[in-house]
Amino acid sequence: MNKEYFEIKDNCRKGLLKYLKKAISIIPIIENPRILDVGCGSGVPTLMMVEKFNGKITAVDTDTISIAVFREKVKGLNLSNRVTLSNSSFFDIKDRNNQYDLILAEGLLNVIGFQKGFLGIIKLLKRKGFIIIHDEFQNQKEKIEFIKNNACKILDSFVLDEQIWWNDYFKCLEKEIFSTSNKELLKLFKSDIEEIKLFKENPSQYGSVYFIIEKI
Repeated sequence: MNKEYFEIKDNCRKGLLKYLKKAISIIPIIENPRILDVGCGSGVPTLMMVEKFNGKITAVDTDTISIAVFREKVKGLNLSNRVTLSNSSFFDIKDRNNQYDLILAEGLLNVIGFQKGFLGIIKLLKRKGFIIIHDEFQNQKEKIEFIKNNACKILDSFVLDEQIWWNDYFKCLEKEIFSTSNKELLKLFKSDIEEIKLFKENPSQYGSVYFIIEKI
């Protein structure tokens, strides 16, 4: 586990937090909510949820290293009484019916499939509960129809275009990567370097969208 690698990635990832904050602002106030973060990674968005809500959060991810990094953060911030971590798939969560007031899915559904992931999420959500989904900007009409056809309504949605992704994430990441002379660290960034290259070649493919949803 290379701490410097995660520190760089997490620091650049924070540039996008203002958009999660915007999504959170659309949700009505919930007292002491039970929150689930699926695909939490090393916890950058999760810690924003801790800041904005006074309830308890369960965060799950299948990546063992990311969870280990997040666990150190939770311990260092003395948040063990509010954040529970699980190195597992959210499909493995037991007692699946009507558990959570709010579920966050930052980038997970474009990995596991939108429809499959969405159906798994709503099974874990209380009636009148809320979902924040951050997903790739593709097949929007189909996704919107699918959401509405599964007893949910979209409270709002907004797009993060390629300019946002460059200015608030990739620009920072490129600067940090190429300012290091640590060859071992550069090896860890191999996939990120490739992604930046692909972004520059075809930036229009890197838009994303937030959906703020209520289960009705």
